[in-house]
Amino acid sequence: MVYILIGVVVLFLLFALAIATYSNAQLEDTFEKYNHVPCNKKITGGQFALFLTNNVFGSRIMVGRTKGYLTDGYSTKSRMVVLSEATCDSATVAALTVVSHEFGHASQHLMASKKLSINRTMSKVVKIVGYFMFPFTVIGLFLFLLFPDLYYIGLAFLILALAIFLFALIVKLSLIPLEKDASKRGLDLLKRTETFDDEEMAMAKDLLKAALLTYVGDFLRSILWWTFLTRKSKLF
Repeated sequence: MVYILIGVVVLFLLFALAIATYSNAQLEDTFEKYNHVPCNKKITGGQFALFLTNNVFGSRIMVGRTKGYLTDGYSTKSRMVVLSEATCDSATVAALTVVSHEFGHASQHLMASKKLSINRTMSKVVKIVGYFMFPFTVIGLFLFLLFPDLYYIGLAFLILALAIFLFALIVKLSLIPLEKDASKRGLDLLKRTETFDDEEMAMAKDLLKAALLTYVGDFLRSILWWTFLTRKSKLF
């Protein structure tokens, strides 16, 4: 029975490692593929972003620019969609798809999405309690191993550390439906504005599926955080 349990754990770790490693590579490959496909509208990601903020969002969302590759994002604090140079300057299916996704997050924010609100609250809490996980682990192991009389106190500290770790995993997991919803809103923007034709919409869906897989991969990397088997993921 013990050997079966160990085998199941090893298989899960190998599966998680494979998905975590595959996800980012898949996104980069898919992005590069569609970043070489010119969009029919002949507009850049930056131009599309300005069109959306002025004509769909009533100028309530700002548009910014940053360096890097696939460093696009949305800031709830400043209500700004930040685009990487590649996205901002490219008139491709990939660039406009990325812009639509980030404006999907903007839509979540402006419409007070419950998914976004819950995730933001949980993220703030886990960032605070995350500072205690390592100290609790050290204290727990110290008492558990060296002071038999304080066995239960040490065990309590270890349970608290484990609870913090599990809470961080829940926060990571909550990002997946949040990102899926942002992609859905982004596709709706592309459809409502008649930016993409049917063929381009199919490409956009393919790219967004690859992007969603990276969040699944990040969640699995977080599970493997303590094993050092994969690239370190930001847990808190």
